[in-house]
Formats: sequence, structure tokens, C-alpha cells
Amino acid sequence: MTIWSVPWRGRWWRQALGERKTPERWRASAISAGAGVQIFSVVAAIFLGAGAVYASYLISVRQDALGKLSRYNIAWTTGQAAQEVSRLQAAIGGFSLTRGEVERDTLETWLEIVESRVSVLRTGETGAFIRSHVELVRAVDQLEAAIEAAKPLLLTLDDPGSLAQLMGKFQQINGPMARLTSVAHAHGADLSARDTQDLDRLHWTFSRLLIGLIACCLALTATTIWRNRLLARSNAEVRARDVELERQNQLFEAALNNMSQGLGMFDTEHRLIVSNRRFSEIFHLPPGAARPGVHAAELLRLKSGSVEMERKGSESAWAQHQRLAARSQASTFVQEDGEGRSLSISHQPLPEGGWVTTYEDVTENRKAEARIRHLANHDALTSLPNRRYFTTRLEEALHQAGTQIAVLFLDLDQFKNVNDTLGHQAGDELLCSAAGRIRDCLRDGDLVARLGGDEFAVLVQGRGALAENVEALAQRIIESLGMPFELSKYQASVGVSVGIATATPRTCDGDTLLKHADMALYKAKGAGRGTYRIFEDSMAAELQERIGLETDLRGALERGELELHYQPLLDLTSGQLSGFEALLRWKHPVRGMVSPADFIPVAEETGLIVPIGGWVLRQACTDAAKFPEFTKIAVNISPVQFAGGDLAELVRDTLIQSGLAASRLELEITESALLQDSEAVIGTLHRLRALGVRTALDDFGTKYSSLTYLRSFPFDKIKIDQSFVRDMAVREDCLAIVRSVAQLAARLGMTATAEGVESGAQLEQVREAGCTEAQGYFFGRAEPAEKLGRWFGEVRPRLVVTN
Repeated sequence: MTIWSVPWRGRWWRQALGERKTPERWRASAISAGAGVQIFSVVAAIFLGAGAVYASYLISVRQDALGKLSRYNIAWTTGQAAQEVSRLQAAIGGFSLTRGEVERDTLETWLEIVESRVSVLRTGETGAFIRSHVELVRAVDQLEAAIEAAKPLLLTLDDPGSLAQLMGKFQQINGPMARLTSVAHAHGADLSARDTQDLDRLHWTFSRLLIGLIACCLALTATTIWRNRLLARSNAEVRARDVELERQNQLFEAALNNMSQGLGMFDTEHRLIVSNRRFSEIFHLPPGAARPGVHAAELLRLKSGSVEMERKGSESAWAQHQRLAARSQASTFVQEDGEGRSLSISHQPLPEGGWVTTYEDVTENRKAEARIRHLANHDALTSLPNRRYFTTRLEEALHQAGTQIAVLFLDLDQFKNVNDTLGHQAGDELLCSAAGRIRDCLRDGDLVARLGGDEFAVLVQGRGALAENVEALAQRIIESLGMPFELSKYQASVGVSVGIATATPRTCDGDTLLKHADMALYKAKGAGRGTYRIFEDSMAAELQERIGLETDLRGALERGELELHYQPLLDLTSGQLSGFEALLRWKHPVRGMVSPADFIPVAEETGLIVPIGGWVLRQACTDAAKFPEFTKIAVNISPVQFAGGDLAELVRDTLIQSGLAASRLELEITESALLQDSEAVIGTLHRLRALGVRTALDDFGTKYSSLTYLRSFPFDKIKIDQSFVRDMAVREDCLAIVRSVAQLAARLGMTATAEGVESGAQLEQVREAGCTEAQGYFFGRAEPAEKLGRWFGEVRPRLVVTN
């Protein structure tokens, strides 16, 4: 169903959505109007031209007629009268010569003619003219009197006296007749001149009229041409609008039918005005069912079918539409239908009544939102609540008055070994199994969450938070997680350390309670792992002390409180000094000399070791550049420094700035640095080796001691931890370990350095065990650079063994 298939409704929705135009009708009207105007203009021009020509012709004809009339009116009549009098006199003269009968008849005839002429002179226009002149009236009277006098004389023409008398009568009127003719001709000339002037004026008037008509014709023709051009332009614009409108119609229909929402518009009688394809798809309407004019109730019946749940959902949505339409209120709501779908329905009232509504299937969106909410509050691997959800629940529990609350902080022991030896997939599988075992140890209502990595937390409330119950729970968890884990390909064993903190009236928030549990966990790990500890106030004091230490340490570098002391390294083969190890010392103005064992862990946990370690490297290289060239300098590198920046770049820049040869620098790293991201660390070590820097594996034999590291990267030195050296004289196993490590180093082409040599006996033992280098208090304590002069007294100081 498209919007253009709704021709039967009122103007308001057409104005709202745009009524479809009929460009064909516009073009036909425009073309018809243009042709009519053109034909009318041509016909009018023809008629105007013909009228002008005909008017000119009439003027010419009238001018000729007036000219003729002017020649044959008064002047002609008087002139004829004068001629007739002259002929009458000629007839009298002719008769006087012959006296024949013919001449007599001619004389009588002309006398009658002159008498007739007198009557003409007294009537009509000529009579009026003569009466306007007294002398002319007298002349006519004289002519009439002569005629009356001549009539009796005709009877006595044979008498010479009568004939002479007759001749005399008419000769007397020659003068008056000449005067009559002259005045008449003058009058005729005047009339003719006036008529000619009138005709000339009329001619010019008609000529102007003709020029005006011609100008009008030209103007009309120009106007017609201009209008035709306008019509042509209008037609072109109409055609362009037609094309654009057609394109917009197509775009509108495409947009309407490609909406992700179903759209329906209803009038005040709840009848459908327009809908799109998606509307029918959402409600599973038969083809053609959503036609204009159909009532919403009919659509509801077609949609609902026979499914009861679907019918109820549709009826509920329809009732909501009715309530909103009655109040002309806009609203958006979500309706569940019988198919398990969630429809987001938007109801918007129209100004003139009715409404337009959209329906969007948001089922997947709501599922995704629910999934996002779940992921926001749960761990993706174990599906346990995460730290965010745990802290929220903990805060809620703390605000419930009179509720016993306890938090157990769990950390898996030796989990890093599983990840490194069996792989991350096995580690993930172990975490999921551990989460299940922890859940099995809890009561209903207890909450377990994964805080990150291999750390878990348990929230216990009510009687379960009592001391004896919490300890029993901790013991159950330790025993459960202490059992071997059967993974898909391997069997793994880990333990768990537990820190317990119970809320007291002084517990202000959940973060404090978690810190207390964390402190207790730290104590449990220090007690040998696989056990639990309950938070005590003394731990809080230790925590405060640690916080104060951290605060002081943050400004120690800027205040110049950090120092480097150097402990000698002796080559057991030659018995000579081989170099020094740079050891960091903190001289606090109040605390005094702070043990590295106290502040180094704090620096590593807070990340302060990165700037401090950079300073140590630069200062040690600067000092070593002043030592004899045969001495090397060993600098300890923290595992945090590998993750805190580009260590290889730092070393390169430091060597350039200090001028120290790369072969004289030896970097000592612990096995824990290799555990955090062995591939990245090995890559950095290879870059350092490319610079010419030596590397040493420090404290070998403690912690994890994986031989894989020695195979992954060829270290230059292995340093045997002092705990083995110290007990070599009393424990055969320590002696065997030192001997084995020294032999392994020799086979791998590495130097074996024994740490913590404090007596001559220990020196002899490590030498016999195969160690090639040693350091310890037996040779000298660590000292500032300015006190090392005694070591440089000889070119190569030799070792003096004393007991």
C-alpha cells in the first residue's frame, strides 16, 4: 500500500503528506492556453489591419465625393444660370438676324430654361445662399423681372423695336449675373477649402488611428510572442517539476516501504489512511488487507486470528491507542504479543484528529540490552557477578541496619603456573571449575563474584557472617579448591588463600571492607598460602603505615632522597674485581634509611617503580662511565618496567647520554618478569642483546624456576639466590642445588654468580660448586660512588681471602 493509493479522504492528510500532482493535466492546460492566445492574437491582428485599410479607403472615397459635390453645387448652379442667360441673349441675336421659325423656337426654349433656372436659384441650398446676400437677391429679382418683361415681347418679335427692347432687358442683367456667379464661386471655394481641411484632419486622424492600430498589432504580436515564451518556460518548469515530483514520490515510497518500523495512519473514525509494507509484515496481514478505509477493528481481527495470547496482546495495544486518541496524547510504549515479540509502539496525534503510529520489533534489542545488563554485572568467563555488581550488593547490605556482614577475599595459589605451563585455555577452564566449587560451598543467599584474574570474593550475611561460620566456610573452600582439577587434557592442582573481614559499626563503606579482606589475604599468603586469615586492627595500622609510605615515596625522587650504593662483584677465576651491582637506597628525613624490602614492593604495586627505575638506570650508567673500563655495572630491572614503556629505547638513550659502552651494562631481571607476558619480555630482551647489553637471570632457584626461560632466551648470567648459599654448609640439598645450577650455567655458556657470600667457607664452597662469580658482605657492603676509590687503587684489584 502506498500513500498515493488513498484518493478518497480529506484535504488535511494530503497537505500533511503531499498530494500527488497531475503534470499531464498541467501541461495540457498550459499548451491549450498558449495556443488559444496565439490564435486570438493573429485573428485580432488581421481584423485590426483590415479595419485600418478599410477606414483609409473610406476616407479616400469620401474625399473624392466631397470634391465632386463641391464642384457641382452652388457655384455650378449659378454658373449654369449665367451661361443660360448668355445663350438666351445669343438666341435673341440669332433671331434678329434670320427671323426664322427655328430661331424663334430656340429663343422661346432658352427663355423657358432661364425661367426654370430662376426657380432653382430661389430654392434649396442655392436659394439659401442667395438669400444670405442682398445684392444676389436683387440680381435674381432683376433676372426674373427681365423674364416677365420678355414674355409679352415674344408676341411682337417681328417688330424691330420689340426685339431691341428684348435684347436690352437681358443685357441689363449681365452685370448682376456675373456678380452672382462670382460670389457663388467664391463661396464654393471657401466651402471646398474648409471641407478639404476637414478631410485632411480626418485623414490624419485616421492615419494616426491606423498607426496606432499597427502599433497595437505589433505590440499584441510581441506580447503574444513573449507570452508564448513564458508559456514554453512554464511548460519546461512544469515538466521539470513533474520529473522532480516523480522522483520525490519514488523516494518517498521507497523510504516509506523500506522503514524498519511499520507505519499506520488512522483518521478520526479509526479508519486506515495509509500504511507501509512493514506494517503488514509485522501484523502478518494478508495481501491487500491494509487498504485505505478499513477500520482498525477489522485489522485487529485479521491480525489476531485464533491465537488467544496474540489476540490479547493486540487488543491491549488497540485499547491503549483508543485511550491516547481520546486524550490527543502522544506516547511511546512497549507491548508484548503472543508470539514472544516485543513491539515498541509510538503514538502521535494529528492536528485535525486521528493519529499516526509506528511499530518496531525490538525483541532482539531487548534481548541484547538484557545481555548487556548481564555482562555489565557478570563475568563473561565464569558467569559469576563481577566486581561492579559485588560492590553494589555490598553497599546495599551495609545500609541494612542490624545485618551481620562478612567478606571473604580469595586468591588462587599457583594459578600462574597453570596458565604458563598448560596455556590460557586450561587456565580459563580451571577458573570456571573453581567458580563452581566455590558456589557449591555457599548457602542460599550468599554471593560469590569474580573480581578479576584469579581473585574471587564472597559476601555472607546474617548468621553465616558469624565468626565460626565464616571460618568454617573458608575452610570448606580451601579444602574444595585444594582437590585436583580434571581439565579436558590435563590434571592441575592449585590452592587458595583466603582473607576474611567482618563489618563493624566503624566500617564506613564497602571499599574499606574489601581492603580489610585484602589485607587479611596478604597475611594469609605470607603465612604460606593454602590458609585463611581474619582481619585485625593491627593490619589496619599496617595498612595506614603502608599508605603513608606510599605517600612519602611519591615525592622522594623529586626531593632527592633516593641514592645509589654499589656492591662489588668478584671474578672467582681470576680473583679480581669484575664490577658492581647498583642497589637503591632511600634516605628519608624522618624515617631514616628505609629498607628496599619495604618500599620496592610499594613502588611496584603503585607503578612508581617506572620513573624510579629510569632514574636508577641513568644514574648508574652516569656513575659507571667514571669507573675504570674493566668494571661493569649491574642494574636491577623490575617486571613492572617491562610493561611501563619501551625499556629497550630507554636503555639505548641512557647509554648515548652517559657515554657508557653497552658491553659494560648488565641488566638483572627476575623470573616474575617473564611470567607476566613472556613473549613480550623475550622480545625486549632480544632488542637489548642487539644493543650489546648483557642480561642476568636474578634470584634463580626461587619461585617458579622454569628451565623454559633458559631455553627461550640465552642469558649471559645466572644469579643463585642467597638462601641456597647461606645453607650450603648445613644442608646437602642446598649444596646440590648450587652445584647443579653452576654446572647448568657452565654447560649453557653462562656465568654463575653466587649471592650472599658472607664468609671464607662459603666462598670456598661456591668456588668448588663451580660458581665463577660471587658477591656478598664478605667482599664488602654496598657504598656510595664517592667511597669506591679504594677499589680502583690497583689496575685490577685482586681478591684477598681471609677467614
